[in-house]
Order: sequence, then C-alpha cells, then structure tokens
Amino acid sequence: MNRFFIIILSVAFTQLSFLSVHSFENKKSELGVYFGTKIYEERHPVDNSFFMSQEGWMMGINLNSETYDGSKYIGFKNRAAYGQVDYQSNGTGTMSSIPDYQLETTGYIGIPFEGSSNSRITYFTGLGGRYLLNASGLKLSSTGHSGYDRESRYVYIPFGINYEKDSFELRGEYLYFLYGQQTSYLSDVGSQYSDITNDQEDGSGVKLTAKLYSEGGMGYEFYMDYWDIADSKLDTTGNFMEPRNTTSETGIRVFWAY
Repeated sequence: MNRFFIIILSVAFTQLSFLSVHSFENKKSELGVYFGTKIYEERHPVDNSFFMSQEGWMMGINLNSETYDGSKYIGFKNRAAYGQVDYQSNGTGTMSSIPDYQLETTGYIGIPFEGSSNSRITYFTGLGGRYLLNASGLKLSSTGHSGYDRESRYVYIPFGINYEKDSFELRGEYLYFLYGQQTSYLSDVGSQYSDITNDQEDGSGVKLTAKLYSEGGMGYEFYMDYWDIADSKLDTTGNFMEPRNTTSETGIRVFWAY
C-alpha cells in the first residue's frame, strides 16, 4: 500500500512542470475517484487505554459543485465509498476483511475575497451529514466471537477557510459535532440479544485538503479527515455505552472538471 501511494504522489508532482496559471472559475463542477487508508480506534471509558481498532482501506467517488456569485459562495461536496478493514482487540481477537460502506454530504455557504496577487480566500460554514455501516455481522473472530453490524450517523457544522493561488488550492475545516447516533445490531449474534442505540453529543473533527490543477481539466487532491468522538450516553436500558473513538482517513483523489 505504501508503494501505491509513492507511485501516485510521484505522478501527481510530475504534473507540476505542466501546470499553467489557473484563472479562478466562478462555477466549479468536479467528478473524482479516491483511495485512502482508514484507522478507527476505541479507547476504554475509564482509563483511556486501548480497547479495539479497525484498520484498512477505502475507495470511492466524489461529486463537488461550487459557485461564486459576487460576494457569495455556495458549495456542495458528496462522496460514496466502500472499503475493507481488519479488526483487532485484546479481548476478542482479530477479524479480517470487514466491509465498510460510507456516505457523506455537506453543503457550504461563505464569503470570498479576491486578492491583488491572483489569490482568493473564502470563509465558509454550512451543514453536513455522515453515514457509516461496518458490516461484520455473521463473521467470527479468531477467538470465536461473533461480529455484528454497526451503523454510525453524524450531523455537523463545518467552519473553514479555502485559499486559492494560481493552480493550487488549500482548504481547512473544523467540524463542530452537533449530534451522532450509533446502532449496534446485536441481534446478528443471536435472537436472545436486542439491538442497541446510543446517542452521541460531544466530539469534533478536522478536514484538510491540498489540491492542484493540471491541464485538460484534470487535478489531484490530497486529503486528511479526522474525528474524535467522546463517550456516548447510555442506551435506554442504562447498561450500554459507546466508548470514545477516533477515525482518521488519509489519501488522494483524482478529479475531472466538467
């Protein structure tokens, strides 16, 4: 996997010698594909020690639309992904090739400011939603423990800044966590178990991207997404809690303007 990223990065940076001065577009529409690594980790709610982790890869498509109209910026970013992760826990062993499915959509509104040196800075906020299905149901770990499907839903507000200069674009977002919900389908383990839903109220995230445009409407975007979600509230029975967890994704997108 590391060799794959080295090859992709080499190809991307080779394009630097072919870049032309990029004039700012007032309307951007992009379709892309992406590939990256993913690390999910849960910590013990009492002593914050390691509890479990899932590591693997994600690949998917993204569709972006951005409009600059005078002093107003409106944007939409959407993505759908599939991947596989490997599970590891000190208590329940290991499990490999667990399917992951992810959907995310965010709408933005902001104010752009054009500089005198062929640059533009845009300050923005908006509203976003993220859905994840970790489908380990009907799988067994190395110690014989049964897996179960887990659904995660986030709603958040992004606050960020986007900087454009010639053919480069840098973007940073702080993600204010509004609400989350985690559903664990324990009924996958056996009919004697009931499914559990936990509400999540505290957390935050960060998104960082570096984009460069090349000729022919093609470009590259390097990205990093990070989430840190606090311990959830107890479920309705008062017995189960979703522990603190972090998720980090890093990778590259290749996109085409249309």
